Amino acid sequence: MSKKKEYIFNRKTLSYELAEQSSPWRSSLINGILYSVSGLAVFLLIMYLTTGLYDIRTPKTMVLEKNYKEWHSKLSLLEKRLNELESQLNDVERRDNNLYRSIFGMEQIPEDIRNAGIGGVDRYSYLEDSDFSGTLTNSVVKSDVLAKKAYLLSKSLDQVSLYSKRAEEMAQCVPTIPPANFENVKFTSGFGRRLDPVSRSRVKHHNGIDLAPKSGKQGEPIYATGDGIVTKISFQTGGFGQYIEIDHGFGYVTRYAHLRKTNVAKGQAVKRGQQIAEMGNTGRSTATHLHYEVLYMGKPVNPVNYYDKDILPEDYAAIINSQEIPFS
Repeated sequence: MSKKKEYIFNRKTLSYELAEQSSPWRSSLINGILYSVSGLAVFLLIMYLTTGLYDIRTPKTMVLEKNYKEWHSKLSLLEKRLNELESQLNDVERRDNNLYRSIFGMEQIPEDIRNAGIGGVDRYSYLEDSDFSGTLTNSVVKSDVLAKKAYLLSKSLDQVSLYSKRAEEMAQCVPTIPPANFENVKFTSGFGRRLDPVSRSRVKHHNGIDLAPKSGKQGEPIYATGDGIVTKISFQTGGFGQYIEIDHGFGYVTRYAHLRKTNVAKGQAVKRGQQIAEMGNTGRSTATHLHYEVLYMGKPVNPVNYYDKDILPEDYAAIINSQEIPFS
């Protein structure tokens, strides 16, 4: 059967002309290309739908996921290590404040200074586009904070090191001996809350200790309990009476009250075991005694914690005799 002829209208000649017939192989080629493109499109669509809906991963996706898991694991390990370092650093900071600096009479570094923040809100903005979980940013922030805390701690330990080189000097300055010879005095009142000895009607905090002569007489020698400088000699009628204050450095000050007589002058350097006064009954006092205080960083502390109340008489005598100075 012969192929049906086709005619087309020619607008220029205003007549119908026989249409050009395409060859069979050309039609087959065009059809093949169309089928191939359609098939490829369908294949790509199927791949997209199956990988998306059924979590079928491509090799590239698998590589990316592997890299992500490796970096996530490294960040988690880094975060754990930073937490461990922070705990260790905090422990050293506590010892620095409560032990090292306290031993040498140094003021503590306030927590708000040790834990001060780093930079402003835009300091870590460069991480926003690449850190969707926030783990990397948190690790960077923590590392910066730890670096600053470590720097402050190193400067503090440098100061402690300088003070430690003065340890021998400090050993002489800290009030480590009793202010009177325990062979000749008795302990009459301790540090802490007690009934007021004058009014006998109210409880007050006693900021020192009281020592009274066994003989009951005035004039018992009073000794400096550590090396220092006499910073005050004064009289307080309704309180301490005649009293002396000595600044020993390293945060320590001692006060000796209700004295009958003083043997030193303001501004004078004194040595541990040197006689500075005589016991009396001046000021607000009911009998001859010594009121003795130790102040550390401006706050009263229990003097008993600083001296050995069981010191042997011969050892105490050796200390005071080594500083014996004739008085006119």
